[in-house]
Amino acid sequence: MHDQNSTDTEPYMINAWTMHIKEFGKIKEAAIRPAPFTLLIGDNNSGKSYMMTLLYGLLTLNFSDDCYNFRTDSAAYQNCLQISEHICENCRLHSKANYTLQNNDLQLFQQLLNEFLAENKKIFLNKLFNHEMDIGELRIEFPSNTELCFEFTIKPSSSNGKIYIIKSDKFYRSFTNTDRKPDCKLAWNQLAVLLEVMMRHNFNNPIYFPTTRTGFLLTYKDLIRSALQQRFSMDKAAKNLLTKPAADFLSILSGLQADMTFPKDLKMIRFIEEHIISGHIQTSDSLMPDFEYLPDKTQKRLPMYVSSAVVTETAPLLLILKDYPFFGSLMIEEPEISLHPQLQWEMARLLIRLTNSRIPVVITTHSDIILQHVNNMIKAYEMQRKDRFFKETGYEKEDLLSRELTAVYQFDITKDNHTCITRLPCGDFGFEAMTFYQTLKKLNEQIDLIEDEKEC
Repeated sequence: MHDQNSTDTEPYMINAWTMHIKEFGKIKEAAIRPAPFTLLIGDNNSGKSYMMTLLYGLLTLNFSDDCYNFRTDSAAYQNCLQISEHICENCRLHSKANYTLQNNDLQLFQQLLNEFLAENKKIFLNKLFNHEMDIGELRIEFPSNTELCFEFTIKPSSSNGKIYIIKSDKFYRSFTNTDRKPDCKLAWNQLAVLLEVMMRHNFNNPIYFPTTRTGFLLTYKDLIRSALQQRFSMDKAAKNLLTKPAADFLSILSGLQADMTFPKDLKMIRFIEEHIISGHIQTSDSLMPDFEYLPDKTQKRLPMYVSSAVVTETAPLLLILKDYPFFGSLMIEEPEISLHPQLQWEMARLLIRLTNSRIPVVITTHSDIILQHVNNMIKAYEMQRKDRFFKETGYEKEDLLSRELTAVYQFDITKDNHTCITRLPCGDFGFEAMTFYQTLKKLNEQIDLIEDEKEC
């Protein structure tokens, strides 16, 4: 889980990997390296959601899944397994062992990751999109200076077995042999967890918010009941029609419970309540909870289905912040949906505050307002004297944004109906997105023509 109490807005670097792809849908070739705040912008139907779904799949990849296979005859696999066996032996002798993955070992593990992706890419995409899809190449590249530090511990369990714990500086994974493939040795199980930790090192436990979040919020009970009926029916169940991110989102919604025991970022919660929805969201304590909206200055609770779209679109994010202790990063499709321009502005403030509280955020967006606010906050961050700016705008330190934390990728559909993905540079005025500028320019030209007619 993220550090709920962090208010540090100084740059924090994410030593993230880069995802390289070729021949994926309309996308001929692309390289995406997520930053603490990543914006995917551009044309409709250009592959933004596909790309974010692919990122989500890599960040939630379960290497010990029975459907996946390793090339056990490869040199990379044998060498990485040998490293894992060496760690296990040290841990058995001392109950604790430390290991730093870097240099040549890092290259070995990276090679193993890419062999795995090449071997299993069709299965991976099918499980992720719930549809037969192809990709020419999918590979991961870590920066050469990457250092991943791990601590390994063995502890006795209540069942007279042993618990194996792998810690990094951000989180830990624990397992017993019975949690993984039962026919595999401890070193293999540990290797699978190591690969998972490598992929999730900087974007731990992502929550994906699809564009259909309002529909899921209003109908999730019926969807869950339907899924259970199909699962326990004697007849062949109908095919699941959800992608993995959507199914995971639905599962999280159904499991939310009002929890007062884990620390919450109350300032972030109050920001949403005061600046965006003007009220509160309350969760019942039933097995499958109900969610109700309590507007400010009233005691009358409203069910979600009679609440405004701004409430139903924003409620899932608020509920995650309030009642779900396991998330570490957020991936949001079009956070501006149903929001008035003023509220898009406030949403942009919220996203920046989340980033500055060390919660990585990836979004797709068509909002020029969100991008312009990002640019303004980057420029404000670089001001020498900020006191007057804070006094006159009401902004605080956590509203500002470092360009080092931010990446913007523009998706453009070419004349041959392919998608070109460009990482935009951050200049003196921020990120200049031609995808927005060209549309606004055409509108202004039409206004000029209309005004010219009036003058004639």
